[in-house]
Formats: sequence, structure tokens, C-alpha cells
Amino acid sequence: MDILGFGISQIVTFILVLARVGGIFSVAPIFGNVNVAPMVRVGIAAALAFVFVPMAHFDASHLDFLSFTLVIVKETIVGLVLGFLAALMFAAIQMAGAFIDMQVGFGFASVVDPMSKQQNAVIGQLYSLVATLIFLAINGHHLMLRGLADSFSVLPLGTMSISTSVTAGMMQVFATIFLAALKIGAPVVGAVFLTDVSLGILARTVPQLNVFVIGFPAKLTVGLLAVIFVLPVAVAVMSGLFSGLEHDLVRLLKYLGA
Repeated sequence: MDILGFGISQIVTFILVLARVGGIFSVAPIFGNVNVAPMVRVGIAAALAFVFVPMAHFDASHLDFLSFTLVIVKETIVGLVLGFLAALMFAAIQMAGAFIDMQVGFGFASVVDPMSKQQNAVIGQLYSLVATLIFLAINGHHLMLRGLADSFSVLPLGTMSISTSVTAGMMQVFATIFLAALKIGAPVVGAVFLTDVSLGILARTVPQLNVFVIGFPAKLTVGLLAVIFVLPVAVAVMSGLFSGLEHDLVRLLKYLGA
């Protein structure tokens, strides 16, 4: 049976590909931005699904409605996991900035993130914007689409399975991401910590000195200077993290198919 020149097998394949693409588009950075209209997101997802259909293969000859629904759910989960991995990179970077904010004293100063419409502290917002610019500058969105295209050969439609190796593999990928966030935030936090130690020693040495009055400006100055000096290192770490996005996506797909 053909519908508008397309066989049932092709239509089923398109729906499954759309489920995977739609899953990643709903949570991935840039594509899943709240400022992107839902209809635009759906249109781009449908267009990409149409492009990816020749790369995907699925035998729909013995598929009933219940099995078809289950496969759709599986493919949506695959897309969500892939999108979540990319979004987690941004979340880890933003978390590093938020931790710096707490140490420096910017925790009470919040601004609205135009990407997520959430309240973020100053350094966290700065790192979020820098990460977005780097992601676009190194064509991170292209890497994500390439990883999505590779997914149909690495993890064919309907072959996702949940096992103990999936959890262990995902933990390895997530550990790599949070290690990068630690590299970004640790130097600044370390500098502020040394400032706190110095102020504590100063308070013991000169009890008459009001450490609280000079402590906040001192921590603020040291924190901002540390952010400025460490920013090139943070940019390099972010670039390395995003450059490995396609590899991380493929690695995660292999765990899902194990």
C-alpha cells in the first residue's frame, strides 16, 4: 500500500526518525531554546527527519500498533538522551560559574538568562553566554547534527536496550563533562579560598581590623581578576569539550545499543 508514492515502511521509518530528531530538538542547546517558536522547531525537525530517512532502515512488515508505539517511545528516549548530553555540557559550565558566584559573593545578584528564562548569577550568566558563542563559533550545532546522522548507523531504529552497561557508560561520559566544569571553576574558587585564608590570618593577627568591611571588596576584586586571567583557559576547556561532542554522542549511542 502506497500513500502519495511512499510505502508504509517508508512512512513508519519517517515517523521513527522524526521521534528521534524531535527528542533531541526538544532539549538540545540552541535548537531547544525557549526563544525558538515550537512551530519552527517542529518544521526543522520534520525537514531533518526527511533528510535522515535514507540513512535509517527499519523492517515494519511484522509491526503491530502496540509494538510501533513502543518503538516510537524508544526513539524519543534516544533523542532525549542525546539532547540531554549536549544540554548537560552547558549546565555543567553554568554550574561552575554559579559556584564561583557563591564564593565571590555574587550569589545575591541575579540576572535573567535569555536562553532559558531562568534567574542566574552574574558569572554563571557570563560563562553561559561565552559557552554559547564558542559552541556556535566551532560549529557545535553541526557536530550535534553529524552525531545525530551517525546515530542511525551506530544505533539502528528500534534497537535501543537498557542494561547495566548503559548506566556505567553514561556515568563515564558525565564524569568527563563535570571534570571540564571543575577545570573551569577550580582556579577562581582556589584564588578566592586563598583570599579567605589570608583574611582569616589577618583577623587573628590584627583583631582591631574589621575584616568584614575589607573582606567583601577584597574577595570581589580577587574573584574578578581571577575570572579575567583564567578566561582564556576556560575558553580552551569549553572548546575542547564541545569539539568532542560528536564523539561523546557516538559513545553514548554505543552504550544504549549494548
